[in-house]
Amino acid sequence: MTLLYASTFTKALDRLTTAEQKQVKITAFDLAQDESGNGLSLHRVEATPGFWTARVSQDIRIVLHKDGGHMLLAWVGHHDEAYRWAERRKLVPHERTGAMQLVEIVERTEERLVSAETLYDQAAPEPVAFHRPFANLSDDDLLNVGVPRDWLDAVRAADEASVDGLFDALPDEAAEALLDFATGGKLQDHVAVQASPGTDPFAHPDAQRRFRAVDGVEELKAALDAPFAQWAVFLHPAQRAPVTRAWNGPARVSGSAGTGKTIVALHRAVHLARRPEARVLLTTFSKPLAASLASKAALMTEALPDARARLTVRAIDQAAHDLYTKLFGQPSLAIAAQVRSAIQAAMEAGLGSGHSAPFLYEEWDELVDAWGLHDAQAYAAVPRIGRRTRLGPKQREAAWAVFAFVRDRLAARGVVTIADVYGRLARWAMDGGRLPFTHVVVDEAQDLSVAQARFLAAVGRVDSADALFFTGDLGQRIFHLPFSWAKLGLDVRGRAQLLKVCYRTSHQIRRAADRLLTPEIVDQDGIEESRRGTVSVFDGPDPTVALFDDTALEAQAVADWLRARLEEGVAASELVVLVRGQQQFDRGRAAVKAAAADVPVMTMHAAKGLEFRAVAVMALDEDVLPDPERLSDIGDMADLEAIQDAERHLLYVAATRARDHLMLSGVAPGCEFLDDVMA
Repeated sequence: MTLLYASTFTKALDRLTTAEQKQVKITAFDLAQDESGNGLSLHRVEATPGFWTARVSQDIRIVLHKDGGHMLLAWVGHHDEAYRWAERRKLVPHERTGAMQLVEIVERTEERLVSAETLYDQAAPEPVAFHRPFANLSDDDLLNVGVPRDWLDAVRAADEASVDGLFDALPDEAAEALLDFATGGKLQDHVAVQASPGTDPFAHPDAQRRFRAVDGVEELKAALDAPFAQWAVFLHPAQRAPVTRAWNGPARVSGSAGTGKTIVALHRAVHLARRPEARVLLTTFSKPLAASLASKAALMTEALPDARARLTVRAIDQAAHDLYTKLFGQPSLAIAAQVRSAIQAAMEAGLGSGHSAPFLYEEWDELVDAWGLHDAQAYAAVPRIGRRTRLGPKQREAAWAVFAFVRDRLAARGVVTIADVYGRLARWAMDGGRLPFTHVVVDEAQDLSVAQARFLAAVGRVDSADALFFTGDLGQRIFHLPFSWAKLGLDVRGRAQLLKVCYRTSHQIRRAADRLLTPEIVDQDGIEESRRGTVSVFDGPDPTVALFDDTALEAQAVADWLRARLEEGVAASELVVLVRGQQQFDRGRAAVKAAAADVPVMTMHAAKGLEFRAVAVMALDEDVLPDPERLSDIGDMADLEAIQDAERHLLYVAATRARDHLMLSGVAPGCEFLDDVMA
């Protein structure tokens, strides 16, 4: 008999107390060791065939479903709730797709589906026309996207007021398809895979997003102990496909914030690490994010010790530094202050006529160092994508005199930049150097630098065709100027996939955040990432946008908002206050102090890649965002648009750290971007 557990079980388990969870896990492990249930207190649920309950304690029951070949842990909760849950459901394969579904029984659910007709005041002077968005869909239309036959009439009868309850009751694949259709999408884009006759219904891609088979007690223990979101285990079919596919070159998975790109990266890394010959590097741009990935990877490989031994998780700069040290000795890295000092010394020596120090530093950081330029000819030929300031020959010659001075000064002091580190590693790999890993999986790849991309391209050339796998979102690019991946050797054209289902962020927050960006973002290789058609799998309250006369009033309002979230049961660790930079930290701390809560205060940059149930973004004043320091450093007014775009992306990143609740606040008249959020 195969033991499985359902996403509904893990969600219900998470709602119990720590002591209750411990008892449930002990009982679940007993079931894993004795799948017949002999010796356990099992009781049949008479109202629904196949369902049983297993006694955990005097009040807690696990809901099971047993047939000849499978035993499923379906739900867990208090005694009466457990029986009510089981009595409202049946476990059946869908007649059209073949995917196993936990289906709510319609006649036992109708009281939860609010109808607009029940809300209509019969005394109103004018008749009201009720819009039923699915009324004209045929049986085939609905069956093809996974709607159970019992629900066909209820779906067609649903009006706008009842769709939220309807989506909660339907299997995920059906709810997502109907939500997309109701918001302007095409139902044909969601036609489900139809299984071959005789195929195990639990093996269908749609079934695997809600059911997972476990091989023994150790794998069950690893799964149930995992503290991160349950969708890390239950993959959507669109997520599973790129994880297991045999790619014939570098591949990239993109999507809006919250669509599960990081989870895809994790699963891809573990999938590759199962190969006996593999040595996998899972990497991202920062040490905190790498630490988060490492903890999740450790949980996913707890029952896979061989795969765990073949998987390394490091921040990409850390991995490069370690490799460089092993090959060439530990590098002495230049810091920004050394570069600025060298630029100032060059200007004092009469070099760089016609250019400001801020412009020259940006030019060094974003072009000269980033592209590894070492002579005037290379500087003249480099593409100036994102650098809107045009330079004539004499201006370029004057600038290069400064950069040559900087390079000589750094060399004399025996220091190198991180771009130099990547450049030497790339040349070593291209000359036949063997890397300590066969595959590299990169999360948050939209923030790769030119030097990092060149190094990874060298890795891809010397190893297997599927050596490189990337996940990211162009809408969250905030660290580097755009460049052509293909021209550097990372050609993902034809191997780029876009995720459209948002799991982390409510529909209301995602919709508001998306207004900050254009509906389509196209990279330098012509690959388009569209936010149209993206759907969130849950609803929540609309974001709060509030402007105040002074910072004290703002701090008090944010404190009240934080206390309200805490009173609703949100833990302090699940809350965060975000600000643009260090200069605004005092405003965030004032709100947290007034709330008398241990809520972290972070910069928007530091929060990148993280997630929280509730987020307050403070100090969104007109003289804070866009950052006035960045605006004052503009070398040419033509660069204004680039900075505006970067600051928009930063606010998008901040807003999409929120899962359920979002507050945006500032001092009136407020940041110009708030007009778009409120549109």
